[in-house]
Amino acid sequence: MNLLFDRVRTTQRVTPENNTKLLTKIDRWFQDMEYIQNCLEKIREELVPDLERTLGLNFMNDELVQVAMFQPSTKNIFMELETQYGGDEDNPLGEEGFAMMTNLSEMAKVIALVGDAVISSAVIQYLWKPHLSNAGQITQRRAEIVSNESMAKLCDNWNLYKYRIHFDPDTPSKSEIEHDKGTLVEAIYGIIYIEYEYKRVVGLVKHLVNIQ
Repeated sequence: MNLLFDRVRTTQRVTPENNTKLLTKIDRWFQDMEYIQNCLEKIREELVPDLERTLGLNFMNDELVQVAMFQPSTKNIFMELETQYGGDEDNPLGEEGFAMMTNLSEMAKVIALVGDAVISSAVIQYLWKPHLSNAGQITQRRAEIVSNESMAKLCDNWNLYKYRIHFDPDTPSKSEIEHDKGTLVEAIYGIIYIEYEYKRVVGLVKHLVNIQ
């Protein structure tokens, strides 16, 4: 991000005043990049420590938590910057840099997919009792626990939603909000699985089970 800031500042400095179209675009780039920078800083300084206290663990790479907060609407600014600078010989982000930035929300989606899969299995293991013969009870209970409504409640407990990085409109539907909240929770569990493996997820899925 700092490299991008420097390059855009240089462009602003050498752009003629009568090129109002580019200058207006540059102002928006600065605004969007500053917003992203501020979000990343708050995630690192506020959200990560709060989650670590709640979960009783230390994230090995807090950048994964930052990546998990990127929403699809962040693609546009990086695509615009790639169009502006990607073809330069002195591309500020190098050969793969813009591709990585553009795909941050896709990385977040993959982390959440990992979390989705591992939560489903972990909840079953958490609920399983050796004497319990009615698998239907577990199936029904698991469905209740992993519903978007339950996930949204846990998202609120963990205060994740306010830290998402996005440029979406402010009027999403209730179902869209619950889906987004559920995806954020899945991403956190996905990171726990990536860093600590399955057994730790089984122990920590109690936060979701007990949200009912």
